[in-house]
Amino acid sequence: MPPATLPETRRWLWAALIALLIAVRLPSLVEPAGGDQGLYAYTGERILAGGVTYRDMWDQKPPAIGFLYAALLQIWPHESVVPAADLAAALGVACLLVVLGRRRYTEAVGFGAAALFLLFGDPYLQRLSGIYVRGQCEPFVALAVVGSLVIVASRRRTTWRLVGAGIALGAAFWLKYNAGAYGLPVALGTWAWNSRDRRDKAAIHDLAWIGVGFAVLSAAFLAYFAVHGALIDWRLATIDYNLHYSNQTYEGPASMIRYVLTFPIERARIDMIWFVGGLGAVLLLRGVRTNTSALVILGWLGAAVISIAINGSRSLPNYFVQANPALAFAASAGLGTIAAARSPLRYAVVAALVAALWRVGADTPVWSMRLAGLPGLAYNLRYDWRYLTGQTDRDAYLERFSGQKHDVLENAALVRYIRETTSSAEPVFVFGFSGGSVCWLSHRISSSRFFWSLPVIIEFAADRPGYGPAGLLDDLRQHPPAILALQKEQWRSYDFFMSNDLLRSWLEANYRLDHESRMFSVWLRR
Repeated sequence: MPPATLPETRRWLWAALIALLIAVRLPSLVEPAGGDQGLYAYTGERILAGGVTYRDMWDQKPPAIGFLYAALLQIWPHESVVPAADLAAALGVACLLVVLGRRRYTEAVGFGAAALFLLFGDPYLQRLSGIYVRGQCEPFVALAVVGSLVIVASRRRTTWRLVGAGIALGAAFWLKYNAGAYGLPVALGTWAWNSRDRRDKAAIHDLAWIGVGFAVLSAAFLAYFAVHGALIDWRLATIDYNLHYSNQTYEGPASMIRYVLTFPIERARIDMIWFVGGLGAVLLLRGVRTNTSALVILGWLGAAVISIAINGSRSLPNYFVQANPALAFAASAGLGTIAAARSPLRYAVVAALVAALWRVGADTPVWSMRLAGLPGLAYNLRYDWRYLTGQTDRDAYLERFSGQKHDVLENAALVRYIRETTSSAEPVFVFGFSGGSVCWLSHRISSSRFFWSLPVIIEFAADRPGYGPAGLLDDLRQHPPAILALQKEQWRSYDFFMSNDLLRSWLEANYRLDHESRMFSVWLRR
């Protein structure tokens, strides 16, 4: 029996709400890109120019994000492509949640999940209007995962659809390897969303074709790097480096298990979507024996938690974005069960939702309203609107977007200086976190493939030719930059460069200090 559908009037009301929640994000199109997004965009720009990731542009992220940004820049070569792509991904996820609800729950559950996702997953709820989370790998991982689940949820699973589900899952994996954890809900879906009498046999058949799609995409990426002689660089950057990066935050297996058990509770304390998603998951547990779709959704949540933990315990805000669709769907499906529940349970759930509007803790003076972060949304939206309507000039607007690693106003000043004093054919070099952003926005080539400094600072693979400070120095000697900027951020890139005898002596012999700013020490070739 197909899931219940909504009356036409209610469907249009839901659609209007979705449209409104999307419209609220439109002012974000004027926002600058975050620092990580600048790295991806520079990689994408160099791919379009014929460069090979890791061989010519070194980044720790798997290759799909660079190719995705290359495609985006082909469509719209402007900084606004970052929030625009994020907005498009959010709209895609919302639409897919509606389809997933229609196929395996009800239309109301699907629309409810889409609305919760767009409201409580809105980057405007984040600090600095969410520029650090927009356009990261995770929004696109979320889109690919929901897409794979929607295909599996179809009542007509053709071979090509299953291959497509595998390609979508593969896309998530090649965006970030930890997204491989989402194979769990996809596998559960192939089993649970089959008739009882053929579940096991059908699941094996379906998973085999999903595996074909995953393997085809993976083979394409590996063949690309093999043909271009970059397999070792790919492995070092995306496997060896990331294992080192992730393991730095854990003291052992017990430390990782402790993080897995505690961070969802901490997120629920500060983030409304984690609270309502967790509440929905608890309610779904009551019917998991009779509702196989509940099992898939709970597996989806579990995979999100595992994927986040694999990243490490740094608790960076973008890590949690990938869980938003699963949390929203769990919330909508779980809360939808209370209509038929006994009165005491309904009252308890309502009380919990009311309590979620209040934040209690050592960092708050007595009891304070948090209103699910909505005041922050209103403030961030008003800030962008003032710039859109000409009440704030560009520099004053950009001044707000500053942090320890990424200062948008300082970057903009350096970009202007580079454009005014160099030609497009001259390479430049920024040693720090902002090299990708500066090179991308100034349309200049970085003198070194290490256009962000941390791999050099920690001397990753320094025993190999082309890596570490010696590898950086070789790059700079082969492609002397017209301008060299040393960044004064939390990694202390300036201090490292100037304390390394080889790097400093080369710099002082060939360059002269032109000017200092709060974030950069800028040098010109003699």
